[in-house]
Amino acid sequence: MPSPDVILMDLDGTITDSIPGILRCLRLALPVIGMEDVGDEELQTWLGPPLRHTVLERYGKSERELDEFVTVYRAHYFGGGEFEFAVFPGMADLVSDIAASDSSLVLATAKPIESAQRVLDRAGLLDFFDFVSGTELDLMRQDKPSIIAHGIEGIGRDPAVVDAIVVGDRREDIAGARHHGYPSVGVRWGYAEVGELEGAGATHLVDDAGQLRDLLGL
Repeated sequence: MPSPDVILMDLDGTITDSIPGILRCLRLALPVIGMEDVGDEELQTWLGPPLRHTVLERYGKSERELDEFVTVYRAHYFGGGEFEFAVFPGMADLVSDIAASDSSLVLATAKPIESAQRVLDRAGLLDFFDFVSGTELDLMRQDKPSIIAHGIEGIGRDPAVVDAIVVGDRREDIAGARHHGYPSVGVRWGYAEVGELEGAGATHLVDDAGQLRDLLGL
């Protein structure tokens, strides 16, 4: 496949394995909404979609409960939990090589922009990205189509005509790509449930960074 003009890449579950920090901080916040008994397997399904949407839609908590939960979670996560991660094998080199290619590299994450920038900086990868798109702490731009559009516009391109591809590990990444008519790559090393990426209609599926490299024409 020829290299696209723009490669949009998710962060958690795609570039970084951030489960340790996220789960620890979620567990510290769960008592606020009376859900201490939620298991790790179920908590892992919270990774990817915006946290607010997951808790409201799945568990029917009130806005007040949710606000308290998010406040406690963020206090722990931004207080150090965001740095409890590892870069998936081969992804640091791949990100570096994309940056050296003719393709623009854009981060498209449901994470708050400032947090994503700190994580990338800690991983030594921030300078490889042409733009970082994500959510805002005031809950602006929560859906993946908007995050993708913001990223494309952030490098001065038109989302309606650009040659782009979206790389991610959850159905939201695939749906965001389909919304804009872009092809997508589902990475199988992330946090998707069995069959999730196939069911979402991912254009391509890869099992490791080497396969992703080949697919992107690097």
